[in-house]
Amino acid sequence: MPRHELHQWLSCPSGKMLLSREKALLDGVLPHLFGHYILQVGRLGDADLLVRSRIPHRILVEVDGNRSVPGRSCLRARPDALPIVSDSIDVVVLPHLLEFSSHIQETIQEAERVLIAEGHLLILAFNAWSLLGIHHLLCRQGNPDPDRQSESDERPCTPCRGGRFPGLNRIRNRIATLGFEVISVKRYFFQPPIGNRDLMNRLRFLDVIGPRFLPFFSGAYLIVAKKRVTTLTPIRLHRRQPRQSLIPVGLSET
Repeated sequence: MPRHELHQWLSCPSGKMLLSREKALLDGVLPHLFGHYILQVGRLGDADLLVRSRIPHRILVEVDGNRSVPGRSCLRARPDALPIVSDSIDVVVLPHLLEFSSHIQETIQEAERVLIAEGHLLILAFNAWSLLGIHHLLCRQGNPDPDRQSESDERPCTPCRGGRFPGLNRIRNRIATLGFEVISVKRYFFQPPIGNRDLMNRLRFLDVIGPRFLPFFSGAYLIVAKKRVTTLTPIRLHRRQPRQSLIPVGLSET
């Protein structure tokens, strides 16, 4: 799962701005979600995405090999094979995990498995139909081999050159088939992914007008979904009474 370039990109101006925006979005959502256990599958740089959560027990699953951050403990596992008991987690956060997964359906199914009924799933993902998505496509065409990067390049030109941007509708359809109800979709990061910090700051107004006038062209989106479980109400079976004869007993039919 080649997410190392994503972590590098998050340290450049456009990556820092995206990460700041995503932390702000999660800070607004997580305080309203309650329970005993919250699970984050995959890091975003060294950021603590769950800092505003009120849930006491926080679990971080590392999916990027031997990468670690001092002072933070974690589990190491594949996102499609979590070492966690079924129906035990109240909130699952997948931060830019599906872009690098070759088994998207299995990864989402695993999140559904560990979630309790009425638990929440939060998905952060990049949008293909955006300036960031177009830039990503051009970078892939210009350098189809993500492992071959010029030594002069200080940062990857795209956050996931080794991955793909999953479409919002595709993700919504996949989670719907597993019984999730989409509660909200937040779109953000309408700026082009450029390396000039001053220019990025000047283009902040795009994040103000973008959600209103160009919502479908956001660079990324946050899906908040709830796991719905249909409870079958048992129907009491009544013993069928024998049908009465229309002819009185003792009389014969002629």
